[in-house]
Amino acid sequence: MATLDVKQFLDDNMLQALFNQFDTDSSGEITKDNIITAMNKIGHQINQSELDLIMQEHDIAKNGVITYQEFKYIFMDIADKDGPLSQTKN
Repeated sequence: MATLDVKQFLDDNMLQALFNQFDTDSSGEITKDNIITAMNKIGHQINQSELDLIMQEHDIAKNGVITYQEFKYIFMDIADKDGPLSQTKN
């Protein structure tokens, strides 16, 4: 079975538009509250353990928010979780 290569379909403009759907307060970062709001908009009630898991896996810098770079890595699978982003504190 062939796998879908997301990188073929998502360009920077599409990723930014998707990021903006989660950045519900237009702060430039995705917070836990943003995730809850975005998921509620699509009819999914997210629980605390799901929310914690999302942040644990995707908040590479461990600063309580998901930046656009971190969000991009979710889709592009190019994150070096021990690299420069893990050292970034906003």
